[in-house]
Amino acid sequence: MVALNSRFLLGKYREAFVVDGKGENPIKAIFTLMLKFGLIDGLLTVSKDGNSPRLIFKAEDVEIPVRNSCFGVNALLKKAVQKYRLSRLAVFGPACTFDGLNKTQYFGIGCNWTKTAVALKISFLCPGVLTDTAFLSEVVDITGKRAGVSRFYFQKGKLHYQLKTGEEITVPPSFHHRYVNSACRYCLNLSGKGTDLTAVYLKERDKVLLIVRSERGLSTLAQVQRSSPSTLYFRKADRKEVESLISFLKEKVILNITDIIERVELGFPVPKWNDNKLRKFYRLWNSIDVNSEEEVF
Repeated sequence: MVALNSRFLLGKYREAFVVDGKGENPIKAIFTLMLKFGLIDGLLTVSKDGNSPRLIFKAEDVEIPVRNSCFGVNALLKKAVQKYRLSRLAVFGPACTFDGLNKTQYFGIGCNWTKTAVALKISFLCPGVLTDTAFLSEVVDITGKRAGVSRFYFQKGKLHYQLKTGEEITVPPSFHHRYVNSACRYCLNLSGKGTDLTAVYLKERDKVLLIVRSERGLSTLAQVQRSSPSTLYFRKADRKEVESLISFLKEKVILNITDIIERVELGFPVPKWNDNKLRKFYRLWNSIDVNSEEEVF
Protein backbone atom coordinates (compact mmCIF):
# COMPACT_ATOMS: atom_id res chain seq x y z
CA MET A 1 0.00 0.00 0.00
CA VAL A 2 1.34 3.43 -0.89
CA ALA A 3 2.45 5.43 2.13
CA LEU A 4 0.27 8.43 2.95
CA ASN A 5 3.32 10.50 3.74
CA SER A 6 4.36 14.08 3.03
CA ARG A 7 5.29 13.29 -0.58
CA PHE A 8 1.88 11.83 -1.34
CA LEU A 9 -0.18 14.34 0.65
CA LEU A 10 1.73 17.59 0.04
CA GLY A 11 3.74 16.70 -3.06
CA LYS A 12 7.12 18.10 -4.03
CA TYR A 13 7.84 21.74 -3.30
CA ARG A 14 10.86 24.03 -3.52
CA GLU A 15 10.29 26.47 -0.70
CA ALA A 16 7.64 27.50 1.78
CA PHE A 17 7.11 31.02 3.11
CA VAL A 18 4.85 32.68 5.64
CA VAL A 19 3.78 35.85 3.85
CA ASP A 20 2.60 38.89 5.80
CA GLY A 21 0.34 41.23 3.82
CA LYS A 22 0.61 43.99 6.45
CA GLY A 23 -3.14 44.34 6.91
CA GLU A 24 -4.26 42.81 3.60
CA ASN A 25 -4.76 39.24 2.41
CA PRO A 26 -1.34 38.40 0.87
CA ILE A 27 -2.81 36.49 -2.09
CA LYS A 28 -5.04 39.41 -2.94
CA ALA A 29 -2.02 41.74 -2.62
CA ILE A 30 0.05 39.53 -4.94
CA PHE A 31 -2.59 39.56 -7.67
CA THR A 32 -3.14 43.31 -7.22
CA LEU A 33 0.57 43.98 -7.69
CA MET A 34 0.80 41.62 -10.67
CA LEU A 35 -2.01 43.44 -12.46
CA LYS A 36 -0.69 46.86 -11.47
CA PHE A 37 2.79 46.17 -12.86
CA GLY A 38 1.66 44.25 -15.94
CA LEU A 39 2.97 40.84 -14.89
CA ILE A 40 -0.41 39.33 -15.86
CA ASP A 41 -3.20 40.61 -18.09
CA GLY A 42 -6.09 38.97 -16.25
CA LEU A 43 -7.12 37.00 -13.15
CA LEU A 44 -9.61 34.13 -13.32
CA THR A 45 -11.11 33.23 -9.94
CA VAL A 46 -14.38 33.57 -8.00
CA SER A 47 -16.01 36.12 -5.73
CA LYS A 48 -15.21 36.48 -2.03
CA ASP A 49 -18.02 34.10 -1.05
CA GLY A 50 -16.92 31.60 -3.71
CA ASN A 51 -20.24 31.46 -5.53
CA SER A 52 -19.66 33.59 -8.65
CA PRO A 53 -16.86 33.31 -11.23
CA ARG A 54 -14.81 36.46 -11.86
CA LEU A 55 -12.59 37.53 -14.75
CA ILE A 56 -10.63 40.52 -13.44
CA PHE A 57 -8.57 42.97 -15.51
CA LYS A 58 -7.90 45.87 -13.11
CA ALA A 59 -5.86 45.91 -9.91
CA GLU A 60 -8.56 47.79 -8.01
CA ASP A 61 -11.15 45.10 -8.84
CA VAL A 62 -9.22 42.14 -7.41
CA GLU A 63 -11.37 39.82 -5.33
CA ILE A 64 -10.53 36.30 -4.15
CA PRO A 65 -12.46 33.60 -2.27
CA VAL A 66 -11.88 33.36 1.49
CA ARG A 67 -14.25 30.45 2.08
CA ASN A 68 -13.73 26.88 0.90
CA SER A 69 -16.38 27.48 -1.74
CA CYS A 70 -15.36 27.84 -5.37
CA PHE A 71 -17.76 27.25 -8.24
CA GLY A 72 -17.69 28.02 -11.95
CA VAL A 73 -14.09 29.24 -12.43
CA ASN A 74 -13.57 27.54 -15.78
CA ALA A 75 -16.90 28.85 -17.09
CA LEU A 76 -15.08 32.05 -18.10
CA LEU A 77 -11.99 30.38 -19.50
CA LYS A 78 -13.22 30.35 -23.09
CA LYS A 79 -14.12 34.04 -22.92
CA ALA A 80 -10.71 34.89 -21.43
CA VAL A 81 -8.77 33.11 -24.17
CA GLN A 82 -10.95 33.56 -27.24
CA LYS A 83 -12.81 36.83 -26.71
CA TYR A 84 -10.25 38.86 -24.76
CA ARG A 85 -7.15 37.14 -26.20
CA LEU A 86 -5.42 37.04 -22.83
CA SER A 87 -1.92 35.60 -23.00
CA ARG A 88 -0.76 36.06 -19.39
CA LEU A 89 -3.70 34.80 -17.37
CA ALA A 90 -3.44 33.91 -13.65
CA VAL A 91 -5.88 31.36 -12.21
CA PHE A 92 -6.77 30.97 -8.53
CA GLY A 93 -8.90 28.16 -7.12
CA PRO A 94 -8.75 24.63 -5.66
CA ALA A 95 -6.90 21.79 -7.39
CA CYS A 96 -10.02 20.65 -9.29
CA THR A 97 -9.99 24.00 -11.12
CA PHE A 98 -6.69 23.04 -12.71
CA ASP A 99 -7.87 19.51 -13.39
CA GLY A 100 -10.59 21.15 -15.49
CA LEU A 101 -8.09 23.53 -17.05
CA ASN A 102 -6.08 20.54 -18.29
CA LYS A 103 -9.18 19.22 -20.07
CA THR A 104 -9.97 22.35 -22.04
CA GLN A 105 -9.91 20.48 -25.34
CA TYR A 106 -13.50 19.51 -24.43
CA PHE A 107 -14.41 23.21 -24.54
CA GLY A 108 -13.38 23.38 -28.19
CA ILE A 109 -10.54 25.75 -27.33
CA GLY A 110 -7.55 23.48 -27.78
CA CYS A 111 -5.52 22.27 -24.82
CA ASN A 112 -2.13 23.61 -25.93
CA TRP A 113 -3.58 26.99 -26.86
CA THR A 114 -5.12 27.40 -23.43
CA LYS A 115 -2.03 26.23 -21.55
CA THR A 116 0.14 28.82 -23.27
CA ALA A 117 -2.30 31.54 -22.18
CA VAL A 118 -1.98 30.69 -18.48
CA ALA A 119 0.95 32.47 -16.83
CA LEU A 120 0.42 31.36 -13.22
CA LYS A 121 -1.56 28.68 -11.37
CA ILE A 122 -2.21 29.27 -7.67
CA SER A 123 -4.36 26.87 -5.67
CA PHE A 124 -5.58 27.13 -2.11
CA LEU A 125 -5.25 24.12 0.16
CA CYS A 126 -8.76 22.78 -0.10
CA PRO A 127 -10.46 20.60 2.52
CA GLY A 128 -13.43 20.18 0.15
CA VAL A 129 -15.85 22.83 -1.07
CA LEU A 130 -19.35 23.46 0.27
CA THR A 131 -22.50 25.25 -0.83
CA ASP A 132 -24.16 27.88 1.38
CA THR A 133 -26.73 25.33 2.58
CA ALA A 134 -23.99 22.82 3.41
CA PHE A 135 -22.07 25.46 5.41
CA LEU A 136 -25.18 26.20 7.51
CA SER A 137 -25.88 22.51 8.06
CA GLU A 138 -22.30 21.76 9.04
CA VAL A 139 -22.20 24.60 11.57
CA VAL A 140 -25.50 23.45 13.09
CA ASP A 141 -24.14 19.89 13.32
CA ILE A 142 -21.00 21.06 15.15
CA THR A 143 -22.34 23.86 17.36
CA GLY A 144 -26.09 23.33 17.51
CA LYS A 145 -26.53 26.93 16.34
CA ARG A 146 -27.38 28.36 12.94
CA ALA A 147 -24.69 30.73 11.61
CA GLY A 148 -23.02 31.57 8.32
CA VAL A 149 -19.33 31.04 7.59
CA SER A 150 -17.27 34.10 6.67
CA ARG A 151 -13.86 32.44 6.14
CA PHE A 152 -11.85 29.26 6.70
CA TYR A 153 -8.27 28.80 7.85
CA PHE A 154 -5.81 26.28 9.29
CA GLN A 155 -4.22 26.53 12.72
CA LYS A 156 -1.87 23.91 14.20
CA GLY A 157 -2.88 21.51 11.46
CA LYS A 158 -6.62 21.77 12.09
CA LEU A 159 -9.41 23.23 9.97
CA HIS A 160 -11.25 26.20 11.47
CA TYR A 161 -14.19 28.40 10.47
CA GLN A 162 -14.74 31.98 11.46
CA LEU A 163 -18.47 32.50 11.63
CA LYS A 164 -20.34 35.67 10.70
CA THR A 165 -21.17 36.03 14.40
CA GLY A 166 -17.43 36.40 15.09
CA GLU A 167 -17.16 32.99 16.76
CA GLU A 168 -14.38 30.62 15.67
CA ILE A 169 -14.89 26.85 15.59
CA THR A 170 -12.76 23.78 14.90
CA VAL A 171 -14.08 21.52 12.14
CA PRO A 172 -13.30 17.78 12.56
CA PRO A 173 -12.59 16.03 9.22
CA SER A 174 -15.21 13.35 9.96
CA PHE A 175 -17.92 16.04 10.28
CA HIS A 176 -16.63 17.99 7.31
CA HIS A 177 -16.65 14.93 5.06
CA ARG A 178 -20.42 14.61 5.38
CA TYR A 179 -21.14 18.03 3.91
CA VAL A 180 -18.58 18.62 1.15
CA ASN A 181 -19.59 18.61 -2.50
CA SER A 182 -19.96 14.99 -3.67
CA ALA A 183 -17.02 15.13 -6.10
CA CYS A 184 -14.77 16.39 -3.28
CA ARG A 185 -15.20 13.05 -1.52
CA TYR A 186 -13.15 11.36 -4.23
CA CYS A 187 -10.30 13.89 -4.52
CA LEU A 188 -6.75 12.91 -3.56
CA ASN A 189 -5.15 16.26 -4.31
CA LEU A 190 -6.27 18.55 -1.52
CA SER A 191 -2.93 20.37 -1.47
CA GLY A 192 -2.88 21.50 -5.12
CA LYS A 193 -0.08 19.37 -6.55
CA GLY A 194 0.57 20.35 -10.15
CA THR A 195 0.25 24.10 -9.57
CA ASP A 196 2.89 26.81 -9.19
CA LEU A 197 1.92 27.91 -5.68
CA THR A 198 -0.34 26.57 -2.95
CA ALA A 199 -1.81 29.04 -0.46
CA VAL A 200 -2.76 27.92 3.04
CA TYR A 201 -4.95 30.42 4.86
CA LEU A 202 -3.89 31.05 8.47
CA LYS A 203 -5.72 32.45 11.49
CA GLU A 204 -4.39 35.96 10.93
CA ARG A 205 -6.28 37.43 7.99
CA ASP A 206 -3.18 39.13 6.64
CA LYS A 207 -0.94 36.05 6.72
CA VAL A 208 -0.73 32.99 4.52
CA LEU A 209 1.54 29.96 4.25
CA LEU A 210 2.72 29.85 0.64
CA ILE A 211 4.10 26.57 -0.73
CA VAL A 212 6.22 27.19 -3.83
CA ARG A 213 6.18 24.23 -6.23
CA SER A 214 7.75 25.49 -9.45
CA GLU A 215 10.48 27.73 -10.80
CA ARG A 216 7.77 29.86 -12.37
CA GLY A 217 6.15 30.34 -8.98
CA LEU A 218 9.44 31.28 -7.36
CA SER A 219 10.39 33.77 -10.08
CA THR A 220 6.91 35.33 -9.97
CA LEU A 221 7.22 36.00 -6.25
CA ALA A 222 10.66 37.52 -6.82
CA GLN A 223 9.23 39.86 -9.47
CA VAL A 224 6.37 40.88 -7.18
CA GLN A 225 8.79 41.57 -4.33
CA ARG A 226 11.06 43.65 -6.55
CA SER A 227 8.09 45.63 -7.88
CA SER A 228 6.93 46.67 -4.41
CA PRO A 229 9.38 45.67 -1.63
CA SER A 230 7.37 47.27 1.17
CA THR A 231 3.99 45.64 0.46
CA LEU A 232 4.72 42.06 1.51
CA TYR A 233 7.03 40.52 4.08
CA PHE A 234 8.36 37.00 3.36
CA ARG A 235 9.64 34.70 6.11
CA LYS A 236 10.93 31.24 5.30
CA ALA A 237 8.55 28.78 6.91
CA ASP A 238 9.77 26.29 9.44
CA ARG A 239 9.43 22.68 8.28
CA LYS A 240 7.09 22.00 11.20
CA GLU A 241 4.72 24.70 9.98
CA VAL A 242 4.32 22.90 6.66
CA GLU A 243 4.18 19.38 8.07
CA SER A 244 1.56 20.36 10.65
CA LEU A 245 -0.93 20.04 7.78
CA ILE A 246 -0.16 16.36 7.17
CA SER A 247 -2.35 15.04 9.99
CA PHE A 248 -5.48 16.76 8.63
CA LEU A 249 -4.69 15.83 5.02
CA LYS A 250 -4.09 12.20 5.95
CA GLU A 251 -7.36 11.87 7.85
CA LYS A 252 -9.36 13.50 5.04
CA VAL A 253 -7.65 11.48 2.28
CA ILE A 254 -8.35 8.22 4.13
CA LEU A 255 -12.03 9.17 4.27
CA ASN A 256 -11.96 9.88 0.52
CA ILE A 257 -10.17 6.63 -0.31
CA THR A 258 -12.73 4.71 1.75
CA ASP A 259 -15.53 6.26 -0.32
CA ILE A 260 -13.73 5.52 -3.61
CA ILE A 261 -13.19 1.86 -2.75
CA GLU A 262 -16.76 1.47 -1.49
CA ARG A 263 -18.25 2.82 -4.75
CA VAL A 264 -15.95 0.70 -6.90
CA GLU A 265 -16.88 -2.45 -4.97
CA LEU A 266 -20.58 -1.62 -5.35
CA GLY A 267 -20.12 -0.98 -9.06
CA PHE A 268 -21.15 2.69 -8.87
CA PRO A 269 -19.51 5.39 -11.01
CA VAL A 270 -16.98 7.59 -9.21
CA PRO A 271 -17.18 11.34 -9.92
CA LYS A 272 -13.92 12.91 -11.20
CA TRP A 273 -12.53 9.45 -12.02
CA ASN A 274 -12.43 7.64 -15.34
CA ASP A 275 -11.14 4.11 -15.93
CA ASN A 276 -7.58 5.27 -16.63
CA LYS A 277 -7.42 7.31 -13.43
CA LEU A 278 -8.83 4.45 -11.38
CA ARG A 279 -6.20 2.09 -12.78
CA LYS A 280 -3.48 4.60 -11.97
CA PHE A 281 -4.84 5.02 -8.46
CA TYR A 282 -4.85 1.27 -7.88
CA ARG A 283 -1.25 1.02 -9.15
CA LEU A 284 -0.27 3.74 -6.68
CA TRP A 285 -2.26 2.16 -3.89
CA ASN A 286 -0.46 -1.14 -4.52
CA SER A 287 2.96 0.52 -4.47
CA ILE A 288 3.87 0.18 -8.14
CA ASP A 289 6.22 3.06 -8.97
CA VAL A 290 4.20 5.65 -10.89
CA ASN A 291 5.19 9.33 -11.09
CA SER A 292 2.12 11.35 -10.12
CA GLU A 293 3.88 14.58 -9.19
CA GLU A 294 3.08 16.59 -12.31
CA GLU A 295 -0.56 15.55 -12.64
CA VAL A 296 -3.56 16.98 -10.87
CA PHE A 297 -5.86 14.06 -10.12
